[in-house]
Amino acid sequence: MRNVARIKLGYYPLPHEEAKRLRKLLEFSAGTTSVVDPCVGTGVALHQLTERAETQKYGVELDANRAAAAAASGIATIQGDLFNAVAKGESFSFLYLNPPYDSEIGSMDNKRMEFLFLEHTYRWLVEGGILLMVVPQERLHSSIPLLAENFTDLRVFRLTDPESERFDQVALFGVRKRMRGQDYSRNRAGLHEMVWRRDIPMLQGNETPYRVPASAPTRLVYRGLPLDQIEDLIAQSCAWKQIEAPLLPKEEMAGGRPITPLHAGHVGLLCTAGLLNGVFGKGDDRHIARWRSVKSVTVFEVKEKGYTEVHKREQFTNELALIYEDGRTLVLRDKKREGGDAERTFADGAA
Repeated sequence: MRNVARIKLGYYPLPHEEAKRLRKLLEFSAGTTSVVDPCVGTGVALHQLTERAETQKYGVELDANRAAAAAASGIATIQGDLFNAVAKGESFSFLYLNPPYDSEIGSMDNKRMEFLFLEHTYRWLVEGGILLMVVPQERLHSSIPLLAENFTDLRVFRLTDPESERFDQVALFGVRKRMRGQDYSRNRAGLHEMVWRRDIPMLQGNETPYRVPASAPTRLVYRGLPLDQIEDLIAQSCAWKQIEAPLLPKEEMAGGRPITPLHAGHVGLLCTAGLLNGVFGKGDDRHIARWRSVKSVTVFEVKEKGYTEVHKREQFTNELALIYEDGRTLVLRDKKREGGDAERTFADGAA
């Protein structure tokens, strides 16, 4: 996973328009129905998928802020690791899975998170319960054996929202039912063909719906450690106080003037190390400074004695970008470019 995705914990919520189309494929029974989202986020998707249905909503979310938002929206939410959350088997009628797009490293043999989330939660569905799984198309391959053995009436649709197309997302529907013998073999062969076909049908919202059976209220139980509370208490522990000094030595601030004037190489090292970045100034002159070192490559040819030599010359220059509170921007470089370094102000409505 890219670093940006890791910062988001692999969190890519379901686009609103896709949720509206998927909702049309779910026909909820009269009476109360228990539904669960093991990667609930802020809870928006689960609310959209169960709109106008009488449901008891449950969810698990690793991020504390998103978990708080989901709980505030009326979802019974556990904040923590899904793999420490347990529920009674066959207790939910609808399972919505949009798991992180990443691989688990270490204790789970580097398996895809999409498969691990499904493996941990599919037993929570009642017989005849509905699974909705939103994942990139290529990530379904590892889950084919499990899906073929435990679900029937499987269908795969391609999502068409621009954000969904970016990740090549598909939606898989299935009805919980144990498949054995020849039924399993046929189910697996059919699912394999559906997953790898190039012309997967696009989700329109007018397809034959799945009927979600009723189910009684249930419970999700968390057996893991309360991570936030532990983190708060670590700093107060005796063990931490003993190891803090050797692990985190006090920073010594050097003062005084440099022995020799700084030249471009010194400035380049400081700026690329991030030591010259920060917030400076007051009032109208308050701004963010962001330094970086830019490499440019010049290619030139030298012809000698019947052959041509191609030379590449690398040159590093320093660049400073300033962003002011009022929206003005200014870029300073070693060499001025075509008016691009002049101070700029955002036009009305731009941001």
